[in-house]
Amino acid sequence: MAEPGPRHVVIRPAAHTMLLAADRPLRLGCVLHDHGDLAVIDGSPGREAVLLPPGSRADLRAEDTFLVCAWDGRRFSAHTLVDGEPGAEVDVTVVPDGSDAFERVRGIFETDLLEDRAVAVFGVGSGGSFIVRELAKAGVGRFLLVDHDRLEVGNISRHECGMPDVGRLKVNAVRDLIHRHNPGAQVVTCAERLTGDSRARMRGLVRRTGADLLIGATDTRESRLLLNRIALRENLPLILGGMHRRAYGGIVQRVVPGLTACYQCFVQTLPQEAADNEISSEADAAAAGYTDRLVAPQPGLSTDIVPVALHIAKLAVLDLLDGASPALRSLDADLVANFYRWANRREEIYAGLRPMRDTVDGMTVLRWYGGVLPRQDDCAVCSPGDDSFDDGTFGTG
Repeated sequence: MAEPGPRHVVIRPAAHTMLLAADRPLRLGCVLHDHGDLAVIDGSPGREAVLLPPGSRADLRAEDTFLVCAWDGRRFSAHTLVDGEPGAEVDVTVVPDGSDAFERVRGIFETDLLEDRAVAVFGVGSGGSFIVRELAKAGVGRFLLVDHDRLEVGNISRHECGMPDVGRLKVNAVRDLIHRHNPGAQVVTCAERLTGDSRARMRGLVRRTGADLLIGATDTRESRLLLNRIALRENLPLILGGMHRRAYGGIVQRVVPGLTACYQCFVQTLPQEAADNEISSEADAAAAGYTDRLVAPQPGLSTDIVPVALHIAKLAVLDLLDGASPALRSLDADLVANFYRWANRREEIYAGLRPMRDTVDGMTVLRWYGGVLPRQDDCAVCSPGDDSFDDGTFGTG
């Protein structure tokens, strides 16, 4: 080869397994990345790399072969090939099947605790995709993803997936995002909108998945109301997040059936704030427009959305661990609120806040504030004896 060749080799699980089981040399494909700096052997057919099990030899003079990797029973070594002879040694990273990607998390909690936990996430757009990615990185092992939408070019500035995923269903793109961080995770996808017509199917999916927690990252009040009812009927905790217009602020609500206020309580208690939702797409703008006046999309920045999504992810991990992490247990005393506010800017309902630079005790931007949202005795959903979910109705506040 005219160039010196790769300086690092990654042997993926499939190739690693094949080499350990082999009793003769293997010829496999090798893909170069980063202008030839990195070589990846993933087990696919090819002739670019020769893998040698212990005690074996091979003719290395094949025209297409430029890399040889050897396993001597104790360690892997790799060399580039020059005129059919081993040249410079190359660093090797081996990714064995079932490798522990969460070793560094174990200082906080045993990741096995989350391996069998299941989370159902409704809405995997800008905020939902961030939440899912963080939960996958923490070691959550089972997911249900629900979203009817596809990734568009305009989503990419805020979404965890990138330009190569444009046109894909969001649930499929985010499923692959999960597997990039947690290859062993089980993911069920549903590319359907949560509506009154689909609520029974969604409830069945939640049951079959064995969800331990529901997360609502949708952007419509109707979907949140329906998800709220599913959580109450299935007796599952629910964490809801939402952004205000232009993402000047956001809210997070925890719903624990029979204990806290539900989302319908929020709608009845703070109807104006419940109606103050981010208009982040043309479809949202059309739904919010008037017959004589168009409403333009007014999405916030990714940096506006991430604080809210991160708070949801943290609350979700705490709920799933249920006190099993000594390192995180102290947060149980700090995060007792069922309703949280976050302000990105001194705008709209936060316009009267003093600048953070000269405020020590008062409420300012860029800080979390927790409070107790009271249950409503006349709530149309969580008051005793309510059975309206099953007859197809739902409260709208």
